[in-house]
Amino acid sequence: MTNRISCLLGALLLTFGALFAQQSSDLDFCATQERTEWMKKYQAGQITPVTTKSLNTQYIPLHLVIVGRDDGTGYINPVDMLGAIQLLNTSFAQYDIQFFIDGDVDFVNSSAYYDHSFSVGRQMMSENNIRDKMNVYFVDNAAGACGYYSPGPDAIAMSNGCTSANNTDFVHEVGHFFSLDHTFYGWESVGEISEINLEDRAPATVFYRGEDVAVEKVDGSNCDDAADGFCDTTPDYLMERWTCNGAGEYRDSLTDPDSLKFAVPGANFMSYSLGDCKGEFSPEQVTAMRTNLASRLRLDENGPSNPVSANGADVNLLLPVNNATVEFSDFVELVWNTTPNADYYLVQINSSTNFTGTVLDSYITSDTSIIVTENLVARRRYYWRVRPVNRYSVDSDYSEVYRFRNGEFTVSTMDETLNAALTVSPNPVRGGQELRIAGRDLGTGGSLSYQLLDPAGRVLQSREGLTVPATGFTDYISTNDMPAGIYFLRLQLDDRQVTRRVVVW
Repeated sequence: MTNRISCLLGALLLTFGALFAQQSSDLDFCATQERTEWMKKYQAGQITPVTTKSLNTQYIPLHLVIVGRDDGTGYINPVDMLGAIQLLNTSFAQYDIQFFIDGDVDFVNSSAYYDHSFSVGRQMMSENNIRDKMNVYFVDNAAGACGYYSPGPDAIAMSNGCTSANNTDFVHEVGHFFSLDHTFYGWESVGEISEINLEDRAPATVFYRGEDVAVEKVDGSNCDDAADGFCDTTPDYLMERWTCNGAGEYRDSLTDPDSLKFAVPGANFMSYSLGDCKGEFSPEQVTAMRTNLASRLRLDENGPSNPVSANGADVNLLLPVNNATVEFSDFVELVWNTTPNADYYLVQINSSTNFTGTVLDSYITSDTSIIVTENLVARRRYYWRVRPVNRYSVDSDYSEVYRFRNGEFTVSTMDETLNAALTVSPNPVRGGQELRIAGRDLGTGGSLSYQLLDPAGRVLQSREGLTVPATGFTDYISTNDMPAGIYFLRLQLDDRQVTRRVVVW
């Protein structure tokens, strides 16, 4: 039997009195799979609950993987990713559990992973997971759903369109990571709410994943064995997204197996209520999560008692200087200072000063510089700003906005054949050491020119009109008197051009 199931796996057309024929249903929320073995043991009394919380806040390490297409496009907007992490920490703060970005944010370019099935998702996770961390993948399509937790590789996949500061889907999947089930567990195999006759009483069981799952009663008489197995979560039979009313409940009452009417509150994160209804886990769920945490992850209980966010006012934008006209147009390097309390930097570049709408590009990096090569047009003015981000407290503001005018030259495209034929070494190169430029099997000979530029686009060294044969060439550039930093080597062989980044240390 396949391990693949979803939270909306099929649509057994069901009234509360009868089952009808099965038909397919598109996934639109959560695709988390079966009840974990850990939860089965926990609710069977084989695992002792951790009933006392830690004296310190427990910090959970996050390994973030941003997945793009094969060509490196389609990454999640880092503003949305950081907003989702901020919402995650806000949601768990009341339970003294917090999450922090541990290490570099990794990027994986794979169209197969970007829009994947469950089996391909497991492969993605197995290849890229880091042990003892909560591994989270941001993709375009997480197996047809907004997100899911896969217990085999032990990781979460989130669809980009469902990840933001205003969407609790990430919080929901983190609950699954800690082995929590849906509050409506067992009803996943049922169709749409509109197919339920609310006037009929619910059946005693629903058939899910090869077994009859007891339907929870209002009087709590079977709460230990029914649905999610927690007695302090309200009975819930709602297996698709729903909106709560002014009282925070489902607009219609449901009927349990004993014909008792009840309302479903929408506050629990593990329900399918829409995000503005949600805001809590139940005490029994919290105990289960704390117990699960105690044996699963490398927890950091020595994190800061009061994390300090980085301050955008401490960011100094260095290059290009404000109002500069850069002397090249196929790449621009943006440089800023190392900022107190900052572990990462969110960089935005736009064609106008309005950053509240659509932004041309956004990047996240742990460096203090980034090379912008996408979507730049010659002779156009651009605006950029930087937001410093602390790994424990991702909420922060932006720096001031600088602007630059792209150069007068026509944007050039890197020649892939010439690029493959060239070697620039050593790179990084020690200051004072010669940099060797070598080309082999160029395809055609011609006139070679090159320029060594600093990040502001100033030409430091150049050579023009070097005649080279098709078999190749070797030349050398001195790095004497060059401070440590990042430089750019632009080579042109007739009408073919290549730009290489050079690091001097």
